Amino acid sequence: MNTSVPPFPVIVNNRLRGGRSSAVAAIQEPNHDRWDEPPAAPATSEPVVFPSSWRLLDDVELMDLNDPEFLIDGVIPLQGVGVVYGPSASGKTTLLAGMTVAQATGREWFGHSIRHRGATVYAAAEDVSGFKQRLRAAKRAAQLPLDQPIGVYTFPESINMLDAVSFHRFRAFLAQVEYCAPLRQIVIDTYAAVTPGAAENSSEDTTTAMVHAQHLRDALGVTVVLVHHTNAGGTRERGHTSMRGAADFMISVTPVDDAIHVECSKQRNAAPFDKMTLKLIPAAGGEGCVMRLAADVLPSTELTLAQAKVYAVLRDSFTEDGASKSEWQRSCPDVPERTFHRACKVLIESGHVKTVGSHFRAVPR
Repeated sequence: MNTSVPPFPVIVNNRLRGGRSSAVAAIQEPNHDRWDEPPAAPATSEPVVFPSSWRLLDDVELMDLNDPEFLIDGVIPLQGVGVVYGPSASGKTTLLAGMTVAQATGREWFGHSIRHRGATVYAAAEDVSGFKQRLRAAKRAAQLPLDQPIGVYTFPESINMLDAVSFHRFRAFLAQVEYCAPLRQIVIDTYAAVTPGAAENSSEDTTTAMVHAQHLRDALGVTVVLVHHTNAGGTRERGHTSMRGAADFMISVTPVDDAIHVECSKQRNAAPFDKMTLKLIPAAGGEGCVMRLAADVLPSTELTLAQAKVYAVLRDSFTEDGASKSEWQRSCPDVPERTFHRACKVLIESGHVKTVGSHFRAVPR
């Protein structure tokens, strides 16, 4: 007769039998005979109460629901969460400053109409002064007086989108403000600045930040735009892919020579908008710069910011004898090499610079 203890407890007539130890014997027996059946609902005398919002839509009722709407037609969804990303100094903040002015005034944004005009809160967590310069240039370009509010609000304090308490205070603060127009959009610049200490390649940290952005969207009924950077290779946004998975839209900003390509890399509920090719040009009054469609920039009469900088260095830093190309380039240390050579070509072709032997001279304007 085999008297050995079975290696695991066994079920006999719905009762627990056998086992190696009291810990094993303490395993709760199941409340049903077959493992492939769902557990029974907990016994209660209370009636089941459903949320009042629960309902079922048949296929005809589903078709009656509103289609997805946009703040900026085909570009920025109404009440969505999205990311505008690109390398440092690619013009992201300049692009968004112009967008906020268009959103506040109802003017077209690079050919796209404003469907829901309203106010924007710009959380300038990284560089308040930089946003000030870009917004000033955008208002002047739109011929708006600087001393007249239009509905672009700046939040200059730091927040932490990984911390529930910090995030709740930010949301509650925005909820109690009286705006001059309906609040439509919150721009957070940059994602890295509002996720201090985060492991960007961590699914947990990224998901926490994106869930908070979604809560902000739902609680205030706004669109949330996160400003972010590209990875080291410049091929996509930095960090974990859960950001892209949670986003309703993604917009890349990529400098190419003296132009900037703005492309839609995700649009959850619509077709991607056509790629924009833009150029930075000096703003009126010479302070800052604004963006214009490349097709609208006349190379013979207007210079991009990089071209204007390269031209000014040659004009102001060298005598009438001019400079060799290497001397000229060394005097422009903040201009990338490829951009410098492209600017030289445009300046010569447009007549701003002439060559004398191996030297280059600025033509007075």
